[in-house]
Amino acid sequence: MQFPQSKGLIAVLWGVGFSMGILFFFMITKYYGPFVPMKDTYLNIVKKSEILSQMRINLLKSVEMEKNAVMAQTDVESQEFANQSLAASTLVEQNFKLLRSLIDATSLQDEEKLVSEFNTCWTEFRKLDQVILELAVQNTNLKATGLSREQAADSMRRFELALEDVIRSNPGNPNEGRVAGAAWHAITAGLQIFNLHSSHIAEISDEKMAQIETQMKVDEQEASKSLDELTGIVGKDSNDALLQAKEAFSEFMEVTVKVIKLSRQNSNIKSLELSLGRKRKVTAQCEEILATFQEAVHDRPFKAAK
Repeated sequence: MQFPQSKGLIAVLWGVGFSMGILFFFMITKYYGPFVPMKDTYLNIVKKSEILSQMRINLLKSVEMEKNAVMAQTDVESQEFANQSLAASTLVEQNFKLLRSLIDATSLQDEEKLVSEFNTCWTEFRKLDQVILELAVQNTNLKATGLSREQAADSMRRFELALEDVIRSNPGNPNEGRVAGAAWHAITAGLQIFNLHSSHIAEISDEKMAQIETQMKVDEQEASKSLDELTGIVGKDSNDALLQAKEAFSEFMEVTVKVIKLSRQNSNIKSLELSLGRKRKVTAQCEEILATFQEAVHDRPFKAAK
């Protein structure tokens, strides 16, 4: 009989199996952390997958609505799109909290790492969102453009017409040539200021805006000097027209001050610059983390829930 030998062989095999089990346990522990289950339940995996899908959908919706808010042409549209963007971001935030609670229950090391990475990215995303949307709804560049196109254009047109009346009402005046020259000089200076509105509104650099404003001041002084000159050389028939020209120019410069103030804030340009720059990169990073997260969840082995 070979029973003793069989028993010895069994003991050896048992010892080898036990050693392999211990080694395998330590390998799993090293990868997943101490006392971490190898598998997740099927129900948890499905739930995580659903949450991650919703997070990706609402993340992209938030970005799309934010861009619409930046590009909108009115305050009402900007605010509506901004509200939709914030609502989508809030849903991402809510789903992220649900995801974290599921992951806390399973304590899988790779998922905890991805949660930490997304949390960092998401925090930056929300900070940028706050800045961009606050700027977008101000619409200062659009408002400056509207003022220039409507009120400034109207007062400049009245300024031109009044000075043209001054020129026409001075035939035979010994100073007829000087009157025409001073009037056209004033009109040219005013139109140069008006044309600089658009350059100022589109400009990003504070330094260059300051240069534009300096040129506006020079042109304003030239126009005012010409108007003062006209006061002493026009005939009595031109007094009313000259007064109208001075009033129109004064209104034009008041509007110009408002245009400059709004343009200086540069809310539309700044929001667009952030949206197409830093925000785009952060969005891509957050999206990549969520995609990696979904892959990890889909590839996770599962055990039946008890």
